[in-house]
Amino acid sequence: MKLLCLYKATISKQKIVNTFTELSEESSLEQINTTDIIKKVSLSRPTFYYYSNQDNLVETTLSKILDKVSSILQKYMTYQKGVLTEMLRYLKENHKLCRTLMTHIPNINELICEFIIETILNYDIENVTELMERSYHIPVKYSSEVYVITIVTILALWLKEGCIESPEGTANTLLEAVIIKAK
Repeated sequence: MKLLCLYKATISKQKIVNTFTELSEESSLEQINTTDIIKKVSLSRPTFYYYSNQDNLVETTLSKILDKVSSILQKYMTYQKGVLTEMLRYLKENHKLCRTLMTHIPNINELICEFIIETILNYDIENVTELMERSYHIPVKYSSEVYVITIVTILALWLKEGCIESPEGTANTLLEAVIIKAK
C-alpha cells in the first residue's frame, strides 16, 4: 500500500512538472498560474501545493534540462563536434523554455558555470586542469574561468537570439572559441 502511494505521488509530481514545462513553452512564466496547471493535470489545489510551488517548478525544470544535457555529454567526454551538436539540437528544440528560464532565474549564469565546471571535473578528461593552464598560458584558476565563461556566453547569446545559427555552426564556434580540446 505504501509503495502504491509513493508511486501515485511520483506520478502526480511528474505530471505537474511536465505540465508546467508544456505551459512555459507556450506562455511566459508570469502568465502561468496554479489554476492552469491544476486544470490540465486534474489535481486539487491542496495536492498541487503539497508537491510544488512555482519556484520549485522552475528549479525542477532547469534540473531536467541540465540532466538531459549531462546525459548527452556523458556519451563521449571528448566534447567533439558530434556530441556538442546533439546537445545544441536538444537546446534548440527547447530554446523557448531555456530563454524563459534564463529570464526568470536571477543567477542562471552562475548555475550554468557551476554545472560546466562539475561536468568537466567529474569526468575522465585526463589532465584537464593542466591542459587549461598550458593552453591559456595563465594559472588554472583563471584559465578555467575563461573556458567556462566563454562557453556560457556563446550558449546564452545563441539561445537569446533564438538559435538562428545551426547547432552544427554553433558547435564549430564553441570548438574554435575554447582552446582546450581533450586529447
